[in-house]
Amino acid sequence: MTSPNTRHPKFIPRKPEGQPTRGKTARNRLRRVDIFLMRYAPELIRRQSGPYANACVVDLGYGAEPFTTLEMASRLRQINPSLPVLGVEIEPERVEAARPYVDKMTDFRLGGFNLPLSKNAQGEVTPVRAIRAFNVLRQYDESEVSDAWQRLMHYLMPGGLLIEGTSDPLGRIWVANVLRKPINPCDQRPWTVEGLR
Repeated sequence: MTSPNTRHPKFIPRKPEGQPTRGKTARNRLRRVDIFLMRYAPELIRRQSGPYANACVVDLGYGAEPFTTLEMASRLRQINPSLPVLGVEIEPERVEAARPYVDKMTDFRLGGFNLPLSKNAQGEVTPVRAIRAFNVLRQYDESEVSDAWQRLMHYLMPGGLLIEGTSDPLGRIWVANVLRKPINPCDQRPWTVEGLR
């Protein structure tokens, strides 16, 4: 049997990949992270031309309630009103609880590190401009983190951002790894570290 660490990067398992989190979160817990993303990479969030026309932002591991995803969508849409946002959770009950909040620009789907992205009529997968994965990897062994980053980088558009980190229960203190997928396809690095905030 092939271990998750030796699979081809485009391999997508049939069930969500990862471990369930506690799922507890407070409203506005990730407000500062959202504001940071808007100020740090406004061009990435605003852009609407070419492949960015339908490129989404993913909130991976939103928890027992969908409010951090909805708050992120509201904030980021201040600079891009047509921005698609996808909330991804590994627990089916959490996805089902979020269903009443689905609209034409906001969706919630079952998934893990294998993001459940939709395809258009031509079979092209929805492009991802940014992934926020907060309070997800802190429960993993340190040796598993780079594999998770690698898995998520696969889904990002060239130049896309992964902002992965953790915060205290009210979001007053937070820390994040800010990783960017290289723009140049000849760049052999899976990501560049742009900062630890």
